[in-house]
Amino acid sequence: MKQEVHKFINRHQLISPNETIIVAVSGGPDSMALLEFLWSERERYHIKVCVCHVHHQLRGSEADEDAKYVQAYCEGKNIPFYQKRVQVKEYAAKQQIGTQLAARELRYEWFSELLSTIPNSKIATGHHGDDQVETMLMKMIRGSMPLHSFGIPAKRELGFGLIIRPFLSITKEEIEQYCKEASIYPRYDSSNQSQTYTRNRVRQDILPILKRENGNIHIHMQRQNEWADDDHDFLMSLAGEVLPTIIIEKSERNVTISRQALLNVVVPLQRRLIHLILSYLYGKNSPLTTSIHIEQVLELFNREKPSGELHLSDSVFVRRDYDVCHFSDALMKTIKEREHVLSIPGRIFTSNWTMEASLTDNNEVTEAQNQVVLDLDAITEPLIVRSRRPSDRIACRGMEGTKKVGRLFIDRKIVKHEREQWPILVDGNGQILWVPFLHRTRLANVGPQTKNKLVVTCYRQEKSGPNTGSDSIIGGFFNID
Repeated sequence: MKQEVHKFINRHQLISPNETIIVAVSGGPDSMALLEFLWSERERYHIKVCVCHVHHQLRGSEADEDAKYVQAYCEGKNIPFYQKRVQVKEYAAKQQIGTQLAARELRYEWFSELLSTIPNSKIATGHHGDDQVETMLMKMIRGSMPLHSFGIPAKRELGFGLIIRPFLSITKEEIEQYCKEASIYPRYDSSNQSQTYTRNRVRQDILPILKRENGNIHIHMQRQNEWADDDHDFLMSLAGEVLPTIIIEKSERNVTISRQALLNVVVPLQRRLIHLILSYLYGKNSPLTTSIHIEQVLELFNREKPSGELHLSDSVFVRRDYDVCHFSDALMKTIKEREHVLSIPGRIFTSNWTMEASLTDNNEVTEAQNQVVLDLDAITEPLIVRSRRPSDRIACRGMEGTKKVGRLFIDRKIVKHEREQWPILVDGNGQILWVPFLHRTRLANVGPQTKNKLVVTCYRQEKSGPNTGSDSIIGGFFNID
Protein backbone atom coordinates (compact mmCIF):
# COMPACT_ATOMS: atom_id res chain seq x y z
CA MET A 1 0.00 0.00 0.00
CA LYS A 2 2.71 2.45 0.97
CA GLN A 3 4.50 1.95 -2.34
CA GLU A 4 1.30 2.79 -4.28
CA VAL A 5 0.77 5.94 -2.24
CA HIS A 6 4.37 7.08 -2.73
CA LYS A 7 4.05 6.59 -6.49
CA PHE A 8 0.79 8.55 -6.55
CA ILE A 9 2.26 11.43 -4.51
CA ASN A 10 5.29 11.67 -6.78
CA ARG A 11 3.33 11.37 -10.02
CA HIS A 12 1.00 14.20 -9.07
CA GLN A 13 3.63 16.23 -7.20
CA LEU A 14 1.41 16.51 -4.16
CA ILE A 15 4.10 17.24 -1.57
CA SER A 16 7.21 19.43 -1.64
CA PRO A 17 9.98 19.75 0.96
CA ASN A 18 9.52 22.19 3.86
CA GLU A 19 5.73 22.28 3.56
CA THR A 20 3.28 21.96 6.43
CA ILE A 21 0.66 19.32 5.70
CA ILE A 22 -2.55 19.92 7.66
CA VAL A 23 -4.31 16.56 7.82
CA ALA A 24 -8.10 16.82 8.07
CA VAL A 25 -8.95 14.09 10.56
CA SER A 26 -12.43 12.97 11.56
CA GLY A 27 -11.28 10.01 13.61
CA GLY A 28 -12.44 7.47 11.02
CA PRO A 29 -10.16 4.87 9.39
CA ASP A 30 -9.45 6.88 6.21
CA SER A 31 -8.20 10.05 7.88
CA MET A 32 -6.47 8.24 10.74
CA ALA A 33 -4.57 6.06 8.26
CA LEU A 34 -3.57 9.17 6.29
CA LEU A 35 -2.37 10.88 9.45
CA GLU A 36 -0.34 7.85 10.49
CA PHE A 37 1.15 7.53 6.99
CA LEU A 38 2.21 11.17 6.68
CA TRP A 39 3.47 11.33 10.25
CA SER A 40 5.61 8.23 9.77
CA GLU A 41 6.91 9.48 6.41
CA ARG A 42 7.48 13.11 7.41
CA GLU A 43 11.27 12.78 7.34
CA ARG A 44 11.17 11.17 3.90
CA TYR A 45 9.26 14.14 2.51
CA HIS A 46 10.89 16.76 4.75
CA ILE A 47 7.55 18.10 5.93
CA LYS A 48 5.79 19.23 9.08
CA VAL A 49 2.49 17.57 9.97
CA CYS A 50 -0.41 18.98 11.97
CA VAL A 51 -4.07 18.04 12.38
CA CYS A 52 -7.38 19.84 12.04
CA HIS A 53 -10.72 18.45 13.25
CA VAL A 54 -14.17 19.87 12.52
CA HIS A 55 -16.93 19.21 15.07
CA HIS A 56 -20.20 19.46 13.11
CA GLN A 57 -22.39 19.13 16.23
CA LEU A 58 -24.72 16.70 14.50
CA ARG A 59 -24.21 13.40 16.31
CA GLY A 60 -24.27 14.38 19.97
CA SER A 61 -21.98 12.45 22.31
CA GLU A 62 -20.70 10.28 19.45
CA ALA A 63 -19.18 13.37 17.78
CA ASP A 64 -17.78 14.53 21.15
CA GLU A 65 -15.99 11.20 21.53
CA ASP A 66 -14.57 11.52 18.00
CA ALA A 67 -13.06 14.91 18.85
CA LYS A 68 -11.58 13.58 22.12
CA TYR A 69 -10.12 10.56 20.33
CA VAL A 70 -8.36 12.65 17.65
CA GLN A 71 -7.08 15.14 20.21
CA ALA A 72 -5.71 12.36 22.45
CA TYR A 73 -3.98 10.69 19.50
CA CYS A 74 -2.29 13.99 18.57
CA GLU A 75 -1.25 14.71 22.14
CA GLY A 76 0.29 11.23 22.38
CA LYS A 77 2.52 11.94 19.39
CA ASN A 78 2.97 15.65 20.06
CA ILE A 79 1.22 16.59 16.80
CA PRO A 80 -0.13 20.18 16.63
CA PHE A 81 -3.94 19.99 16.83
CA TYR A 82 -6.59 22.48 15.66
CA GLN A 83 -10.30 22.06 16.29
CA LYS A 84 -13.38 24.07 15.37
CA ARG A 85 -17.08 23.69 16.13
CA VAL A 86 -19.49 24.76 13.37
CA GLN A 87 -23.24 25.37 13.48
CA VAL A 88 -24.31 23.16 10.59
CA LYS A 89 -28.07 23.08 11.24
CA GLU A 90 -28.33 26.85 11.62
CA TYR A 91 -26.23 27.43 8.50
CA ALA A 92 -28.26 24.91 6.48
CA ALA A 93 -31.53 26.58 7.50
CA LYS A 94 -30.23 30.05 6.72
CA GLN A 95 -28.84 29.07 3.31
CA GLN A 96 -31.75 26.72 2.56
CA ILE A 97 -29.45 23.83 1.67
CA GLY A 98 -29.03 20.24 2.82
CA THR A 99 -27.15 19.24 5.94
CA GLN A 100 -24.36 17.46 4.06
CA LEU A 101 -23.71 20.43 1.78
CA ALA A 102 -23.84 22.85 4.70
CA ALA A 103 -21.30 20.76 6.63
CA ARG A 104 -19.00 20.65 3.62
CA GLU A 105 -19.17 24.40 2.98
CA LEU A 106 -18.40 25.24 6.61
CA ARG A 107 -15.62 22.68 6.71
CA TYR A 108 -13.93 24.00 3.60
CA GLU A 109 -14.38 27.57 4.73
CA TRP A 110 -12.32 26.77 7.82
CA PHE A 111 -9.77 24.86 5.75
CA SER A 112 -9.29 28.00 3.68
CA GLU A 113 -8.77 30.05 6.85
CA LEU A 114 -6.10 27.62 8.07
CA LEU A 115 -4.26 27.78 4.75
CA SER A 116 -4.16 31.55 5.01
CA THR A 117 -2.78 31.55 8.56
CA ILE A 118 -0.26 28.69 8.35
CA PRO A 119 2.53 29.59 5.87
CA ASN A 120 3.48 27.20 3.05
CA SER A 121 0.73 24.75 3.94
CA LYS A 122 -1.59 22.27 2.27
CA ILE A 123 -4.70 20.45 3.47
CA ALA A 124 -4.65 16.65 3.08
CA THR A 125 -7.87 14.64 3.10
CA GLY A 126 -8.36 10.88 3.29
CA HIS A 127 -10.35 10.40 0.08
CA HIS A 128 -9.48 7.01 -1.43
CA GLY A 129 -10.09 5.01 -4.60
CA ASP A 130 -13.52 3.76 -3.52
CA ASP A 131 -14.57 7.35 -2.82
CA GLN A 132 -13.45 8.16 -6.35
CA VAL A 133 -15.66 5.45 -7.87
CA GLU A 134 -18.64 6.51 -5.72
CA THR A 135 -18.24 10.18 -6.64
CA MET A 136 -17.97 9.53 -10.36
CA LEU A 137 -21.04 7.28 -10.31
CA MET A 138 -23.06 9.82 -8.30
CA LYS A 139 -22.25 12.66 -10.70
CA MET A 140 -23.02 10.51 -13.72
CA ILE A 141 -26.37 9.57 -12.20
CA ARG A 142 -27.20 13.21 -11.45
CA GLY A 143 -26.00 14.46 -14.83
CA SER A 144 -24.08 17.32 -13.21
CA MET A 145 -20.89 19.05 -14.36
CA PRO A 146 -20.59 17.35 -17.77
CA LEU A 147 -17.69 19.59 -18.81
CA HIS A 148 -15.60 18.83 -15.78
CA SER A 149 -14.08 15.52 -14.82
CA PHE A 150 -16.60 13.52 -12.86
CA GLY A 151 -14.17 12.53 -10.15
CA ILE A 152 -12.20 13.87 -7.22
CA PRO A 153 -9.02 15.68 -8.32
CA ALA A 154 -5.73 14.61 -6.78
CA LYS A 155 -5.18 18.26 -5.88
CA ARG A 156 -7.09 21.48 -6.22
CA GLU A 157 -6.75 25.08 -5.19
CA LEU A 158 -8.45 26.35 -2.06
CA GLY A 159 -7.88 29.89 -0.86
CA PHE A 160 -4.15 30.50 -0.53
CA GLY A 161 -3.15 26.85 -0.84
CA LEU A 162 -4.06 23.40 -2.08
CA ILE A 163 -6.08 20.41 -0.98
CA ILE A 164 -4.30 17.12 -1.73
CA ARG A 165 -5.66 13.53 -1.73
CA PRO A 166 -2.72 11.11 -1.46
CA PHE A 167 -4.91 7.99 -0.99
CA LEU A 168 -6.85 8.08 -4.29
CA SER A 169 -4.83 5.16 -5.65
CA ILE A 170 -5.79 2.70 -2.88
CA THR A 171 -9.01 1.10 -1.66
CA LYS A 172 -10.97 1.19 1.58
CA GLU A 173 -9.97 -2.44 2.20
CA GLU A 174 -6.28 -1.56 1.98
CA ILE A 175 -6.80 1.33 4.40
CA GLU A 176 -8.54 -0.92 6.93
CA GLN A 177 -5.68 -3.41 6.68
CA TYR A 178 -3.13 -0.62 7.19
CA CYS A 179 -4.94 0.50 10.34
CA LYS A 180 -4.71 -3.03 11.74
CA GLU A 181 -1.01 -3.31 10.93
CA ALA A 182 -0.32 0.10 12.52
CA SER A 183 -2.42 -0.74 15.61
CA ILE A 184 -4.82 2.11 14.90
CA TYR A 185 -8.31 1.67 16.32
CA PRO A 186 -10.35 4.32 14.52
CA ARG A 187 -13.80 5.66 15.24
CA TYR A 188 -16.76 4.76 13.01
CA ASP A 189 -19.46 7.22 12.05
CA SER A 190 -22.86 5.54 12.47
CA SER A 191 -24.40 7.87 9.88
CA ASN A 192 -22.29 6.17 7.19
CA GLN A 193 -24.69 3.22 7.42
CA SER A 194 -27.78 5.33 6.76
CA GLN A 195 -29.53 4.77 3.41
CA THR A 196 -30.76 8.37 3.58
CA TYR A 197 -27.66 9.61 1.76
CA THR A 198 -27.02 8.90 -1.91
CA ARG A 199 -23.35 8.14 -1.31
CA ASN A 200 -24.19 5.45 1.22
CA ARG A 201 -26.64 3.81 -1.17
CA VAL A 202 -24.04 3.78 -3.94
CA ARG A 203 -21.40 2.45 -1.52
CA GLN A 204 -23.58 -0.31 -0.09
CA ASP A 205 -25.66 -1.37 -3.10
CA ILE A 206 -23.71 -0.59 -6.29
CA LEU A 207 -19.99 -0.58 -5.47
CA PRO A 208 -19.86 -4.23 -4.26
CA ILE A 209 -21.28 -5.40 -7.61
CA LEU A 210 -18.65 -3.43 -9.55
CA LYS A 211 -15.84 -4.72 -7.36
CA ARG A 212 -16.95 -8.30 -7.91
CA GLU A 213 -16.69 -7.71 -11.65
CA ASN A 214 -13.34 -5.91 -11.44
CA GLY A 215 -11.38 -5.53 -8.24
CA ASN A 216 -9.23 -2.82 -9.82
CA ILE A 217 -12.12 -0.61 -10.89
CA HIS A 218 -10.78 2.21 -8.74
CA ILE A 219 -7.57 2.25 -10.80
CA HIS A 220 -9.47 2.40 -14.09
CA MET A 221 -11.83 5.09 -12.82
CA GLN A 222 -8.89 7.16 -11.55
CA ARG A 223 -7.19 6.88 -14.94
CA GLN A 224 -10.42 7.84 -16.70
CA ASN A 225 -10.75 10.87 -14.45
CA GLU A 226 -7.19 12.02 -15.12
CA TRP A 227 -7.46 11.56 -18.89
CA ALA A 228 -10.79 13.38 -18.94
CA ASP A 229 -9.14 16.23 -17.04
CA ASP A 230 -6.41 16.52 -19.66
CA ASP A 231 -8.91 16.46 -22.54
CA HIS A 232 -11.13 18.98 -20.78
CA ASP A 233 -8.27 21.41 -20.16
CA PHE A 234 -7.26 21.30 -23.84
CA LEU A 235 -10.81 21.82 -25.14
CA MET A 236 -11.47 24.61 -22.66
CA SER A 237 -8.34 26.42 -23.83
CA LEU A 238 -9.63 26.21 -27.42
CA ALA A 239 -13.06 27.45 -26.31
CA GLY A 240 -11.40 30.38 -24.55
CA GLU A 241 -9.72 31.36 -27.82
CA VAL A 242 -13.00 31.12 -29.79
CA LEU A 243 -15.20 32.93 -27.24
CA PRO A 244 -14.24 36.53 -28.21
CA THR A 245 -15.12 35.81 -31.84
CA ILE A 246 -18.78 35.01 -31.07
CA ILE A 247 -19.44 37.80 -28.55
CA ILE A 248 -21.34 40.84 -29.82
CA GLU A 249 -21.65 42.65 -26.50
CA LYS A 250 -20.57 41.88 -22.96
CA SER A 251 -21.31 43.48 -19.62
CA GLU A 252 -21.26 42.40 -16.00
CA ARG A 253 -24.85 41.16 -16.18
CA ASN A 254 -25.29 40.18 -19.81
CA VAL A 255 -23.49 38.44 -22.66
CA THR A 256 -24.85 38.80 -26.20
CA ILE A 257 -23.53 36.44 -28.87
CA SER A 258 -24.03 35.59 -32.52
CA ARG A 259 -25.99 32.36 -32.74
CA GLN A 260 -24.58 31.52 -36.15
CA ALA A 261 -21.01 32.12 -35.03
CA LEU A 262 -21.49 29.67 -32.17
CA LEU A 263 -23.12 27.06 -34.40
CA ASN A 264 -20.23 27.35 -36.88
CA VAL A 265 -17.81 25.70 -34.43
CA VAL A 266 -17.75 21.99 -33.60
CA VAL A 267 -20.26 20.72 -31.04
CA PRO A 268 -17.72 19.96 -28.25
CA LEU A 269 -16.66 23.62 -28.37
CA GLN A 270 -20.28 24.79 -28.54
CA ARG A 271 -20.95 23.06 -25.22
CA ARG A 272 -17.89 24.58 -23.62
CA LEU A 273 -18.63 28.07 -24.94
CA ILE A 274 -22.05 27.92 -23.30
CA HIS A 275 -20.42 26.66 -20.13
CA LEU A 276 -17.93 29.55 -20.13
CA ILE A 277 -20.68 32.12 -20.60
CA LEU A 278 -22.85 30.69 -17.82
CA SER A 279 -19.85 30.45 -15.48
CA TYR A 280 -19.00 34.10 -16.20
CA LEU A 281 -22.52 35.24 -15.28
CA TYR A 282 -22.77 33.06 -12.20
CA GLY A 283 -19.33 34.19 -10.99
CA LYS A 284 -18.12 32.85 -7.68
CA ASN A 285 -21.60 31.56 -6.85
CA SER A 286 -21.63 29.25 -9.84
CA PRO A 287 -24.04 26.35 -9.33
CA LEU A 288 -23.78 23.01 -11.05
CA THR A 289 -24.21 23.48 -14.79
CA THR A 290 -25.89 20.26 -15.83
CA SER A 291 -25.85 18.56 -19.20
CA ILE A 292 -29.60 19.23 -19.38
CA HIS A 293 -29.02 23.01 -19.23
CA ILE A 294 -26.45 22.94 -22.02
CA GLU A 295 -28.62 20.71 -24.20
CA GLN A 296 -31.59 23.03 -23.64
CA VAL A 297 -29.58 26.05 -24.77
CA LEU A 298 -28.36 24.22 -27.89
CA GLU A 299 -31.91 23.12 -28.66
CA LEU A 300 -33.08 26.74 -28.38
CA PHE A 301 -30.35 27.82 -30.81
CA ASN A 302 -31.05 25.04 -33.32
CA ARG A 303 -34.83 25.16 -33.50
CA GLU A 304 -36.58 26.61 -36.55
CA LYS A 305 -38.58 29.10 -34.49
CA PRO A 306 -36.50 32.32 -34.61
CA SER A 307 -37.16 33.49 -31.06
CA GLY A 308 -37.65 32.07 -27.60
CA GLU A 309 -36.60 32.17 -23.96
CA LEU A 310 -35.10 29.63 -21.61
CA HIS A 311 -34.92 30.03 -17.84
CA LEU A 312 -32.10 28.19 -16.11
CA SER A 313 -31.27 27.77 -12.44
CA ASP A 314 -30.31 30.62 -10.13
CA SER A 315 -32.32 33.19 -12.10
CA VAL A 316 -30.29 32.98 -15.30
CA PHE A 317 -32.16 33.11 -18.58
CA VAL A 318 -31.25 32.83 -22.23
CA ARG A 319 -33.17 34.71 -24.91
CA ARG A 320 -32.92 34.15 -28.66
CA ASP A 321 -33.94 36.92 -31.07
CA TYR A 322 -33.25 35.58 -34.55
CA ASP A 323 -29.44 35.38 -34.84
CA VAL A 324 -28.77 37.39 -31.68
CA CYS A 325 -28.78 35.49 -28.37
CA HIS A 326 -28.64 37.02 -24.93
CA PHE A 327 -27.49 35.39 -21.68
CA SER A 328 -28.49 37.33 -18.56
CA ASP A 329 -28.07 36.76 -14.81
CA ALA A 330 -31.50 38.20 -13.88
CA LEU A 331 -34.92 36.80 -14.60
CA MET A 332 -36.84 38.59 -17.31
CA LYS A 333 -39.43 40.55 -15.43
CA THR A 334 -42.88 40.48 -16.92
CA ILE A 335 -43.47 43.94 -18.29
CA LYS A 336 -46.79 45.11 -17.00
CA GLU A 337 -48.97 46.95 -19.44
CA ARG A 338 -48.76 50.69 -18.97
CA GLU A 339 -51.23 53.20 -20.29
CA HIS A 340 -50.40 56.84 -20.78
CA VAL A 341 -52.84 59.55 -21.80
CA LEU A 342 -51.40 61.66 -24.61
CA SER A 343 -52.75 65.17 -24.35
CA ILE A 344 -53.35 67.34 -27.41
CA PRO A 345 -51.01 69.10 -27.52
CA GLY A 346 -48.70 67.13 -25.28
CA ARG A 347 -45.76 64.80 -24.91
CA ILE A 348 -45.12 61.58 -22.99
CA PHE A 349 -42.11 59.38 -22.41
CA THR A 350 -42.30 55.57 -22.26
CA SER A 351 -39.18 53.48 -21.77
CA ASN A 352 -36.89 54.51 -24.67
CA TRP A 353 -39.69 56.17 -26.61
CA THR A 354 -41.07 59.69 -26.85
CA MET A 355 -44.53 60.42 -28.29
CA GLU A 356 -45.87 63.91 -28.90
CA ALA A 357 -49.13 65.26 -30.32
CA SER A 358 -49.90 68.62 -31.92
CA LEU A 359 -52.51 70.29 -34.13
CA THR A 360 -51.81 71.95 -37.45
CA ASP A 361 -53.81 73.98 -39.95
CA ASN A 362 -51.20 73.46 -42.65
CA ASN A 363 -53.06 72.01 -45.62
CA GLU A 364 -49.79 70.93 -47.18
CA VAL A 365 -48.64 68.86 -44.24
CA THR A 366 -47.24 65.45 -45.13
CA GLU A 367 -46.32 62.54 -42.91
CA ALA A 368 -42.70 62.05 -42.08
CA GLN A 369 -41.45 58.50 -41.54
CA ASN A 370 -41.90 58.85 -37.79
CA GLN A 371 -45.33 60.54 -37.96
CA VAL A 372 -49.01 59.85 -38.45
CA VAL A 373 -51.47 62.60 -39.46
CA LEU A 374 -55.11 62.00 -38.53
CA ASP A 375 -58.50 63.70 -38.72
CA LEU A 376 -59.01 64.75 -35.10
CA ASP A 377 -62.79 64.94 -35.45
CA ALA A 378 -62.96 61.32 -36.65
CA ILE A 379 -61.40 59.82 -33.52
CA THR A 380 -62.57 59.52 -29.94
CA GLU A 381 -60.44 61.12 -27.28
CA PRO A 382 -58.45 60.65 -25.17
CA LEU A 383 -55.47 59.33 -27.05
CA ILE A 384 -53.81 56.43 -25.22
CA VAL A 385 -50.28 55.11 -25.59
CA ARG A 386 -49.91 51.57 -24.25
CA SER A 387 -48.04 48.31 -24.73
CA ARG A 388 -49.37 45.61 -27.01
CA ARG A 389 -52.00 43.03 -26.13
CA PRO A 390 -52.33 39.51 -27.55
CA SER A 391 -55.68 40.35 -29.20
CA ASP A 392 -54.52 43.59 -30.88
CA ARG A 393 -55.52 44.09 -34.52
CA ILE A 394 -55.11 47.15 -36.74
CA ALA A 395 -57.07 48.26 -39.81
CA CYS A 396 -53.97 48.85 -41.91
CA ARG A 397 -53.92 51.70 -44.41
CA GLY A 398 -53.93 50.39 -47.96
CA MET A 399 -55.32 47.01 -46.90
CA GLU A 400 -58.76 45.48 -46.42
CA GLY A 401 -59.79 43.92 -43.16
CA THR A 402 -57.49 43.91 -40.15
CA LYS A 403 -54.11 42.44 -39.30
CA LYS A 404 -52.73 41.14 -36.04
CA VAL A 405 -50.21 43.51 -34.50
CA GLY A 406 -48.17 40.49 -33.45
CA ARG A 407 -47.88 39.55 -37.13
CA LEU A 408 -46.51 43.02 -37.91
CA PHE A 409 -43.69 42.48 -35.45
CA ILE A 410 -42.89 39.08 -36.89
CA ASP A 411 -42.97 40.30 -40.49
CA ARG A 412 -40.61 43.17 -39.65
CA LYS A 413 -38.39 40.86 -37.55
CA ILE A 414 -38.76 42.91 -34.38
CA VAL A 415 -37.01 40.98 -31.61
CA LYS A 416 -39.28 39.62 -28.92
CA HIS A 417 -38.16 41.67 -25.92
CA GLU A 418 -38.59 44.91 -27.94
CA ARG A 419 -42.17 43.99 -28.86
CA GLU A 420 -43.14 44.16 -25.19
CA GLN A 421 -42.02 47.79 -24.95
CA TRP A 422 -43.18 49.02 -28.37
CA PRO A 423 -45.73 51.85 -28.00
CA ILE A 424 -49.19 51.42 -29.50
CA LEU A 425 -51.38 54.51 -30.15
CA VAL A 426 -55.12 53.95 -29.61
CA ASP A 427 -58.14 56.23 -29.29
CA GLY A 428 -60.76 56.37 -26.58
CA ASN A 429 -62.68 53.47 -28.13
CA GLY A 430 -59.62 51.24 -28.17
CA GLN A 431 -59.13 51.50 -31.94
CA ILE A 432 -55.46 51.15 -32.86
CA LEU A 433 -54.37 54.23 -34.77
CA TRP A 434 -50.67 53.61 -35.19
CA VAL A 435 -47.91 51.14 -34.53
CA PRO A 436 -44.94 53.50 -34.92
CA PHE A 437 -42.61 52.72 -37.84
CA LEU A 438 -44.62 49.62 -38.72
CA HIS A 439 -48.12 50.59 -39.88
CA ARG A 440 -50.74 53.34 -39.74
CA THR A 441 -54.49 52.92 -39.57
CA ARG A 442 -56.82 53.66 -42.48
CA LEU A 443 -59.30 55.06 -39.93
CA ALA A 444 -59.52 58.83 -39.48
CA ASN A 445 -57.71 59.50 -42.72
CA VAL A 446 -57.18 63.13 -43.61
CA GLY A 447 -59.31 64.32 -46.54
CA PRO A 448 -60.60 67.51 -48.19
CA GLN A 449 -63.25 67.92 -45.49
CA THR A 450 -60.79 67.61 -42.58
CA LYS A 451 -60.89 70.67 -40.35
CA ASN A 452 -58.55 69.68 -37.51
CA LYS A 453 -55.39 67.79 -38.33
CA LEU A 454 -53.72 65.86 -35.56
CA VAL A 455 -49.99 65.18 -35.96
CA VAL A 456 -48.46 62.49 -33.74
CA THR A 457 -44.70 62.13 -33.84
CA CYS A 458 -42.65 59.31 -32.33
CA TYR A 459 -38.98 59.27 -31.46
CA ARG A 460 -36.93 56.35 -30.30
CA GLN A 461 -33.80 56.83 -28.21
CA GLU A 462 -30.98 54.66 -29.47
CA LYS A 463 -27.26 54.34 -28.88
CA SER A 464 -25.56 56.31 -31.61
CA GLY A 465 -22.66 53.88 -31.79
CA PRO A 466 -20.76 51.32 -29.75
CA ASN A 467 -17.76 53.57 -29.20
CA THR A 468 -19.32 57.00 -28.73
CA GLY A 469 -21.02 56.43 -25.40
CA SER A 470 -23.60 59.07 -26.35
CA ASP A 471 -27.32 58.82 -27.12
CA SER A 472 -29.16 60.35 -30.02
CA ILE A 473 -32.83 60.69 -30.85
CA ILE A 474 -33.62 59.13 -34.19
CA GLY A 475 -36.83 59.31 -36.07
CA GLY A 476 -37.06 55.93 -37.69
CA PHE A 477 -35.21 53.01 -39.11
CA PHE A 478 -37.85 50.89 -40.87
CA ASN A 479 -39.43 51.24 -44.25
CA ILE A 480 -43.09 51.86 -43.61
CA ASP A 481 -46.27 51.80 -45.66
